[in-house]
Amino acid sequence: MYGIGLLQGLSVTFKRMFSKPTTVQYPEERLPVGPMFRGGCIKLDVQKCIACGLCAMACPNAAIDLATEKTESGKKALTRYIHQLPVCLFCNYCIEACPTKAISWTADYEMSKWTHEELIIDVLSAAKEGSE
Repeated sequence: MYGIGLLQGLSVTFKRMFSKPTTVQYPEERLPVGPMFRGGCIKLDVQKCIACGLCAMACPNAAIDLATEKTESGKKALTRYIHQLPVCLFCNYCIEACPTKAISWTADYEMSKWTHEELIIDVLSAAKEGSE
């Protein structure tokens, strides 16, 4: 009884000893994130955004600060969209509340910064820089 269990354990050990290691050397290699990844920063598609403010209203911690103004054509346009990472719960409520699906998460999981101010991200200016 003890001998069979010991042999089974040793067989698992020998199989793992000669198999390819599954460790990733982190700074050089990065694991891809899955489709359900919640993290990183908010990515905003300015072309889709209708400036309704539902994302900011859905946020339980008020991590999204946005401001709008009326354009000459009478439509609302974003003037400020700030995501405060230190208070964000990554609960996904803002993304679920968006009627046009203009908000999504980035695949960036390296978010450590030196100062608190660096974690407060102006998403609108980042979106405009990315579209240029």
